[in-house]
Amino acid sequence: MSIVLRPLSTSELLDRAFFLYRNNFVVFVCISAISHLPVLALRLANSARVAARIRLSRPAELTVLLMATFLAMAVSHAATTVAVSDLHLDHAASVRSAYRRARRSLFRVIWISFVVMLVVPCLIAVPAAILVGMVLLPLGLARLGGGALPGLILLTVGFGAATYWWLARALVVPVTVIEGTGLRESMDRSLILTVNRRGQILLICILVVVLTWGMTALFQLPAVATGGLHFVHGRLTTNALSAAVMAVGSFVGTSLAGPLLTIALTLAYYDARVRKEGFDLELMMSNLAGLPQSEVAAHV
Repeated sequence: MSIVLRPLSTSELLDRAFFLYRNNFVVFVCISAISHLPVLALRLANSARVAARIRLSRPAELTVLLMATFLAMAVSHAATTVAVSDLHLDHAASVRSAYRRARRSLFRVIWISFVVMLVVPCLIAVPAAILVGMVLLPLGLARLGGGALPGLILLTVGFGAATYWWLARALVVPVTVIEGTGLRESMDRSLILTVNRRGQILLICILVVVLTWGMTALFQLPAVATGGLHFVHGRLTTNALSAAVMAVGSFVGTSLAGPLLTIALTLAYYDARVRKEGFDLELMMSNLAGLPQSEVAAHV
């Protein structure tokens, strides 16, 4: 039985996440890189289009890129969760086995991630911002700062409301992949497992996201030296070389830092099960009874 199957503090959980990442660096980076290769191809194709001066619909181009990025993230999350689960339970993990086992839950992960990360948060954020706006506008705050202050307040309220809702469902991907549940069951399970743990999850997400953004920005710095982003007739644009460098930089940064959040959330899932369900004792008993650990991991 894994010696870390015990309640972990926030610092211990982060330390465990970086330990797994550092000692299985190639596995995690390859999992992330493989899923994001189509996104890199799309962005490099866009760079070639810029070089050839071929004009396409900007909204359509952006929509395709965002959809590809979302799908890549969902695929990467599913495969990374499998790898983390294996390693945390003292099993060997590989890129091939992670993707092979993730296939069974891949479409569910994509669907559930779409609902939990995009659809419902937007449905919460927009009405929340509108309701606050209905209070602010009659107070005349729209005149402050040329409307910048109310806009910032509305954005903060909308984002805050969506984040508050999401924190209770932050473990849906580990639940879906490990326990094989559907949308409603995964959301209900995450809601239970995150009780009294949402502050910890928020802190972990902030730290990991800042690190990911920082690393991605670091690898995109060469693009600034080659022209970077600039405005032409009020439109944000870039040259072909800069677009290509930024595409490669984003790919490298995402491949390197992208797995960290999934690793941390998967460990938070197991930590919650240890605290609330005595998962460590279940695993110990399964070892004594000779049952496969995979059956225990998926047992609710």
